[in-house]
Amino acid sequence: MNFDWLLIILAAFLFWPRGYVLVYLIDRSKSFSFGFKFFAGWLLGLAGFTLDMFASMVFGGLSLGPLLLVMSSVTQIFGFSFMIYIFEKRIPWPNPLRLTKFIKRQVKNFKSFSSWEHILLLVLVLTLLFRVSVSAWQINNIPTYDFDAWNNWNLRAKVIYSEDKIPLDKTDQFYLGGGIKSYPLNDSLFKAYIALAVGKYEDRYSNLAGLFYYLLLLGLFYFSLPDRLGRGIKLIATYLLSSIPLLYFHSHVPYADLLFAIFLFMAVASMFYYLIGRGNSFYYLSGMGLAFSIWTKNEGLSIILPIFIITTIILLSLKKVKLKDFLLQWFFAFLTVTPWLFYRTINRLDYLSGDSSTFNFVYNYQFFSEVFSSIFLRSHFNFLYILILIIIILKIKPIWKDFGLAYLVFSFLAILLAYNSIILFTDKALDLSALARVNMQLVPVAVLLLVFFIHKFFAKIKV
Repeated sequence: MNFDWLLIILAAFLFWPRGYVLVYLIDRSKSFSFGFKFFAGWLLGLAGFTLDMFASMVFGGLSLGPLLLVMSSVTQIFGFSFMIYIFEKRIPWPNPLRLTKFIKRQVKNFKSFSSWEHILLLVLVLTLLFRVSVSAWQINNIPTYDFDAWNNWNLRAKVIYSEDKIPLDKTDQFYLGGGIKSYPLNDSLFKAYIALAVGKYEDRYSNLAGLFYYLLLLGLFYFSLPDRLGRGIKLIATYLLSSIPLLYFHSHVPYADLLFAIFLFMAVASMFYYLIGRGNSFYYLSGMGLAFSIWTKNEGLSIILPIFIITTIILLSLKKVKLKDFLLQWFFAFLTVTPWLFYRTINRLDYLSGDSSTFNFVYNYQFFSEVFSSIFLRSHFNFLYILILIIIILKIKPIWKDFGLAYLVFSFLAILLAYNSIILFTDKALDLSALARVNMQLVPVAVLLLVFFIHKFFAKIKV
């Protein structure tokens, strides 16, 4: 019997406790539901785990092995627990009874579903099972064949696993694992960890990371939505997110864009939830989302960070945020990602895509035909972006009067404009291969926008 899949599942559980404790520590206003903490804990646990692996191998000289894994998975649990003890005078020991109560509560909630809600849940579960099965088949039978996906993501994981370390010789073609050196290592280190768990590197195992990200995103998205929207709307929204073609496609391809999309969603959505009055905990969580987006892809540092700086300064100037909270958010965000920022700064790694931060202004005349093809011919996003832009144009005045919604629209448009302006007016992506992928990163935020548009402007619709 092949136990490799079981080993991968057990390995995924190894870093969850540290993530859950971190989310518990962040949640000082007790704003997070158990379901949200469950999925957010897995996400922060994963990114914190790989960042610790990076710091331990690069600055501590440790090799990829059991000692490193134990240190990365256990040490911060004690640190975070100590900080929780300072706040609450107690240590949050694991309590199986809480999980039992949560399961009983979900069963009780399920029994209270209306017939329509039962149908919606059944459709979501069945379609999700089908999609997961298809992705698993694809991953198991089709190896990585795209040069970019292999050279810049999976190759690095294989090199790090094979060498038991991150190569640091700048003259070596496999410096930092090979590929484009400036790319962050969050995704590649997680794949190296998967290889270590099963004792060998194979694409069919490392590419399971994409399916894991897909399920994490759906869980985080569903439990992030406030209960006042109603279960029907939450189920429909999650189904819509799961069915966006290009986003689903990334559940079985070895890029880091889906993982980046989750952290981008966490950063933007958490700030939005804070602004609509769901508690300070979401404000601090948005900083963690930003920090780990920087640790996942260069877009986090070169595009999302500047936009986030602008928006938080505006919020501070409008007195939507207290100075203390503003300073603490930025302090912990930068403290979190310091190992990567420090290393890339002292080694002068580039900030843009490719091993160069230089670019020329050009007019990419193929841009609009590619956008048309992406939307209408290849149906990467169905009509999601078109629908949102139409609603923004038609409802701009009421959106402007709703500060939280105005923030969400501003962030969405600012990032969308930044992404597409770079592709349209610079030579950083002349072949347009990145156009669909970078726009896919905004899909979770776009679906969130659509949900709150429907709730605000079409509230009479009952599901």
